[in-house]
Amino acid sequence: MEKIVIVSDVNAGLDYIGRDPHIPVLRSVINFGDEHLVDGIDITADQFYDRLLKEDTIPSTSAPTVGEAMELIEKCINEGFTDLIMYSISYQLSSIGQMVETLRADFGTQINIHVVDTKTAGYLQGYIALTAKEMVDSGKSVSEIIAYSNYLIENSHAYFVVDNLNYLVKNGRISGAAGFLGGLLKIKPVLEMTKEGKIVSFQKVKTHRKAVERCIELILNEIKDAKKVKILVFHTVRLNDAQSIAKHLEEHIACEKSIEVHMITPAVGAHIGHGVIGIGYYILEK
Repeated sequence: MEKIVIVSDVNAGLDYIGRDPHIPVLRSVINFGDEHLVDGIDITADQFYDRLLKEDTIPSTSAPTVGEAMELIEKCINEGFTDLIMYSISYQLSSIGQMVETLRADFGTQINIHVVDTKTAGYLQGYIALTAKEMVDSGKSVSEIIAYSNYLIENSHAYFVVDNLNYLVKNGRISGAAGFLGGLLKIKPVLEMTKEGKIVSFQKVKTHRKAVERCIELILNEIKDAKKVKILVFHTVRLNDAQSIAKHLEEHIACEKSIEVHMITPAVGAHIGHGVIGIGYYILEK
């Protein structure tokens, strides 16, 4: 009989959903020069963005180690789990998921390791993991959980606007950036999280307000024929703006919907900076 554990990484933002989802996460380290802080343990999102606003520095991150992943897997084995499903940040943004995949051979028949590339990050990633945990709790099988996870991934999309592209460029997290680097300070491009899990420039927009309006327009158009949707508005130190967008979407989406606002965790924020606004969706019923 299957006994399933859902795990993820700290990029999923599960520390900020207001409750313990009982989903173990592999934690990244935030590096401010020679200072190394574990995301969610040594530094919170509020503390992190406060530092970004006060300090003229772009932090880096260090991914969880193989040893930390092995320790987590061994703990799951000791607790009697037969199957572990890992919900990782997009493989295009980090190698955490691939690293966990390489450990299958090390654990042989002790536990079945399944890794789902969510092709996204932040609570867009976390939502899939949380849904999987709810499916475990309701008695669903590994195959049913992974099949529905893949459905969610295939029926999702996200756009966002950043105040300062230097974070994405310096950390190598944006694809196809050459076309607009010369105007970093003059434009506020609409960025897209592609179906492949890459961050690319979707459209050049001159002002932040118009860029956000364009994101809203794109989202509303893409979900107009859906029967039921999950909308996630995410931000880094733009809570009021995020809440206003959520209210606007609530008023303009006719189908059955659920809308949430979420802070972006430091491990992701280190690569996109403060002042970010994003909107993503999952079509739950077509």
